[in-house]
Amino acid sequence: MHSRGDPVGKTQFDIEEVLDLDKWEVVQESIASATHLAIILVDYRGKPITKHSQVHPFCQFVRQHPALSSYCEKCDSRGGLEAVRTGQPFIYRCHFDIVDMAIPIMIDNRYVGAIMAGEILLEEGQEDLEQVLQLEDQAFLKAFKNEHQALISQYPRFSKEDLKKSAEMLEKISEYIVTEAIKKDYLIKAYKQTLRISKRKEPLNEELLDLEFIQKDIQHSKLENRLQEENGIYLARNQILQPAIDLVFENKEQHVDLNTLAAITNISPSYLSRLLKEEFGEPFSKIYGKLKVHWAQQLLETTDWSITEISDALGFVEPSYFVRTFKKISGMTPLTYRKEKLRRQ
Repeated sequence: MHSRGDPVGKTQFDIEEVLDLDKWEVVQESIASATHLAIILVDYRGKPITKHSQVHPFCQFVRQHPALSSYCEKCDSRGGLEAVRTGQPFIYRCHFDIVDMAIPIMIDNRYVGAIMAGEILLEEGQEDLEQVLQLEDQAFLKAFKNEHQALISQYPRFSKEDLKKSAEMLEKISEYIVTEAIKKDYLIKAYKQTLRISKRKEPLNEELLDLEFIQKDIQHSKLENRLQEENGIYLARNQILQPAIDLVFENKEQHVDLNTLAAITNISPSYLSRLLKEEFGEPFSKIYGKLKVHWAQQLLETTDWSITEISDALGFVEPSYFVRTFKKISGMTPLTYRKEKLRRQ
């Protein structure tokens, strides 16, 4: 699953930094118990980064086997990469003909890891699935399987339809992980900006930058809810909005729509619209226009850019539309505003 839009694609993520792995493992265990799927989270190399939930005895034995464990990691890695290539959950057979699936976690078009689930057998059509790893020593594998056939027979059996539904559910969980990664990144940025504004002298402890700490600290900040003229940062009363507001301020050259802001904050566009109106006292579309004019005024005062250059820098479709918007909000044209400012200096 891909993150939305270029603005959030500037950050590099590692999956261990995105998730609280202790909390994720509790959720993972619950999902595995309810679905009868074994689940594990792996990084982009196929290396496990969580405990294995509901692992079945045969797979557990194989993953602890000194000669066979590396093959399991290769299967996980290949399954994840194939899911990236196809852009959807990839269901496949491992080297022991056990059915698994990979749901990729993509952030900034970069594969950071995958939810691996499975350890099942299909009621029918299992041979139609691709076997992602075929070992040369088939005689050894066959003998090993025969020796542990009693364990293999314990695997749950799924229909193709049930397996597809499980894959769709895990894909939605992957989407959630991506959204949380983006939201967390912007909360951290907002918190660091808050620290710079308040000019705290003590060093920043990166270990404290978790969501709960950030949210509490911003919520109880003594800073007033205002636009900081010296550095162009707006501090929201409702900290849920801070990632969206930061995204707007960091991408002045673009027009960021409400759906993109909703994805950043992990709330619905309609609910976000209501929160923004509560924050600013009027619809966000009006506030957004006023912000564009505010930034244009700054450029008119501090640069010798032409009207076209300022229009382009602020993401207007054409200079004439920029001029109309500026005049409607400020009561004068950009050129008149610049002349008035120069005259007063």
